[in-house]
Amino acid sequence: MMLIGTSLGGCLQSIMKNEVSLQDVLVIITRTGAENYEQMVEIIKTYHSDGNPYATISKNYEISQYPLEDILEIVYALWHTGRICQPRIFMQHGQFVHPELNANELWLEVVPSPTTDNVAVIDAYKKYRMLSELTK
Repeated sequence: MMLIGTSLGGCLQSIMKNEVSLQDVLVIITRTGAENYEQMVEIIKTYHSDGNPYATISKNYEISQYPLEDILEIVYALWHTGRICQPRIFMQHGQFVHPELNANELWLEVVPSPTTDNVAVIDAYKKYRMLSELTK
């Protein structure tokens, strides 16, 4: 399973809680604006000590109960493998908001779709997705 994260602080909390494996993270799209790794570390240190003052639901950013070194190890891995995406760095007007994203969704599953016109394959795939959703 591959996942797209929609909040850096929330995703870090989720990873630290072992809800999601770091290996399953394709990318985290964040509203941060760190131009280099050192700036990202400062943001994470602030999240760790003070939370995120801009968060709608601040408890979703609560990572202070986890060792800072463990969190920074995850951030290092994400940053240095290109899995932290910060659209606001490339946009003229600051914040990035995905227009079709439910604000409560922390993780989005990257789901492959069949690339065939074969009706049997498409039907089997739909049944697989239904069974997958039912077992969650």
